[in-house]
Amino acid sequence: MAKRPSLADPPAQLAAESDLSPVHKRAIEGALRWAWQQLVAENDAVLNDGSEEAITAAIETQLGRMERGRRVAPGLKDFDHPVRGAKQCASDGRIEKQPDFTFRPPISRYIRVTNTACWGYFVECKLIEDGHDSRTVKSYSDDGIRRFVSGEYAARMPSAMMLAYVRGERQPVESLEPLLPLHGATAITPGETSDTCSTQHPRQALAPPCVDVALTHLWLLVPAKLVA
Repeated sequence: MAKRPSLADPPAQLAAESDLSPVHKRAIEGALRWAWQQLVAENDAVLNDGSEEAITAAIETQLGRMERGRRVAPGLKDFDHPVRGAKQCASDGRIEKQPDFTFRPPISRYIRVTNTACWGYFVECKLIEDGHDSRTVKSYSDDGIRRFVSGEYAARMPSAMMLAYVRGERQPVESLEPLLPLHGATAITPGETSDTCSTQHPRQALAPPCVDVALTHLWLLVPAKLVA
């Protein structure tokens, strides 16, 4: 007979879903950069004057463009349309948690996924603006990174993304390093370009324990020519 769980037993860790492949993660990053460049090329006023939500909506519109039945955004031709504000269940059972974007590549390539509701590449977006009290790097950390580290977002996923829209000259490594240990992270790993980096966050101390998460930070800068 199987042993019945006891209240004295440590809580079981939430089962991890399959991580997205590096190819698919690069495709998502490339598509976000492409959508941003479309807005830059159009001299879209939303980049200079729009709210965080308005910019996110403009990016979604770019990602949703179709030609001859296929997505225009490079790398996403086989993806589902990215979902905005999809409600997620936190590691402790809370609901109503809504990352800004959820990207899901073809599920047929991930045969070990047990539940697609918990699976995908979850992206939280934040607007950072020099001189604006509510759009600071600290807010990016406390109202963005914290949501992943606390298990509110991507509770069963080993990786996710933070996306910043930056009005100014800030870069992620130099901006985030002063905030270490940054919700448990002890180091920041620079990316291949100056506008990216990654942080690794332990989540074993959560109740119930949650799989650790690696966050990619992509900071997209509003070009100086668009800034008033």
